[in-house]
Amino acid sequence: MSYNKFSKSFCFLFCLSVLCFLGFSFNKLNAFSYVETNNNFVFNNINENSDRNNNLYRNVINNEVLNKIDNYLSDAQKKAHFPAMSVTIVNKESVLLSKTYGDCISTSSPFLLGSVSKSFTALCIMQLVEQNKLSLNANLNQYLKNATDGDKITIKQLLNHTSGLGEHQNLTNYKIVTKQNEHKYANVNYSLLGKIIEKVSGISYEDYVTQNIFKPLKMLNSATNYETSINNKLITGYQNWFGINIKTKPKFPNNDKAWIATSAGYLSASTADLGKYLQMYLRGGEGIISLESINAMFYDGVKVDSSIPYNYAMGWTNLKEPLTETVLRHSGLVETGMSTIYILPEREIGIAIAVNTNDYFVGKDLMDRTDWSLPLLIMGLEPNHIQTNEYVLHHLLYNFIYFIVFSFSVLPLCLLHLYKKKILKGKFYLKFSFILLFHLLLPFLILFLPQIFFATPLFVVCAFVPDMFTIIILSSCLLFVGGIIKSIILIKCTNKKI
Repeated sequence: MSYNKFSKSFCFLFCLSVLCFLGFSFNKLNAFSYVETNNNFVFNNINENSDRNNNLYRNVINNEVLNKIDNYLSDAQKKAHFPAMSVTIVNKESVLLSKTYGDCISTSSPFLLGSVSKSFTALCIMQLVEQNKLSLNANLNQYLKNATDGDKITIKQLLNHTSGLGEHQNLTNYKIVTKQNEHKYANVNYSLLGKIIEKVSGISYEDYVTQNIFKPLKMLNSATNYETSINNKLITGYQNWFGINIKTKPKFPNNDKAWIATSAGYLSASTADLGKYLQMYLRGGEGIISLESINAMFYDGVKVDSSIPYNYAMGWTNLKEPLTETVLRHSGLVETGMSTIYILPEREIGIAIAVNTNDYFVGKDLMDRTDWSLPLLIMGLEPNHIQTNEYVLHHLLYNFIYFIVFSFSVLPLCLLHLYKKKILKGKFYLKFSFILLFHLLLPFLILFLPQIFFATPLFVVCAFVPDMFTIIILSSCLLFVGGIIKSIILIKCTNKKI
């Protein structure tokens, strides 16, 4: 095969690989808008006549159902390759299930909560409202004097994610960029609520949560900062690299430039403590908050999307259809862990589940399916089963695509000897145009593809999908370097010919 024919074939295959790369990534990366709260509605065999073992409106679960849950979780933890998992299920009076799987030795072991932290922040806000220190309808600039667009944003809009702020903004660059009063998930909403809590209460967010939630509820293994979390023996976290879980230190926010502030996603707690937290709601507030405010947190919200049958209220989502009873939920995800809390209000049951890994492309879907299976099993419905080799096959697919993209990026460097032999054939401007197209424009396309195609900046990809980020950076750099070398060879050879 001639070099020219090889080059054309190479370009075609490389472009095809990039398209595959985009296609397989699209369904995952375009969900970064709801990186921590996107509900995957994976309900199997639901119908209005489903057998519920006559337990509807009862806050007990019989031993048969508990055994099914235990067996299901034991199987799911292994098949999903979660290093450690902790689960606590409670009713108003007692703990119904307290189990750990994998490397977790106790349900008292704390995990990072991700956006489950938002429900705590919303609770703090509602406490201050009850004390007449805040008004939900007040503008942001009433409490934060120099807030950008502070005269156009209300506290309730921050709680409902209807402020119009951008999903990837932080406390240093936030402003209204989308239509207000329509749900657009943005961590900065709850970052601002944390600042409001500090301003109104006169103490730090960390101290406020500790004094007004953790201590009254005796949540002894819960924390608001890295040091206390470590002292509480925070479980070791992992990030997924090409299907392998690698131990990783969590990246707690330390300044206002952090995309996810503590109040938006960096509380830590054990599932045993989360059980106490959920029981507080089931018991009507226990003096922490009124029942009226609880109902507002649960139900005073907005529809997330016409195609997604759930509403976002204040640190909680609520869903009914296609189920026949209401489910309250919030999930969370940070670089080294995932968690979810549920309340089944008609059964007066709360569920907390946490794992210590972030595997965004594969593990997140498996986590969604696993945690949703708990309320489904309690309702007498079929859980979402995970296939034996599902985790491995999905990662092999992504790794194959990564390998093809990377290989085609390094291949031009390996074939420079052929390029030198054929360099003088053909017109100079065509060869130079090819270099510009393939070794300059294409690297920039790869480098900015998350932003261009998915409106996701590279810093988010770096934080949540580090293996993909590595492939993007390396492939772009290799193509660019290859272009520089080819340009130098082309210019030298052309000058010699002249």
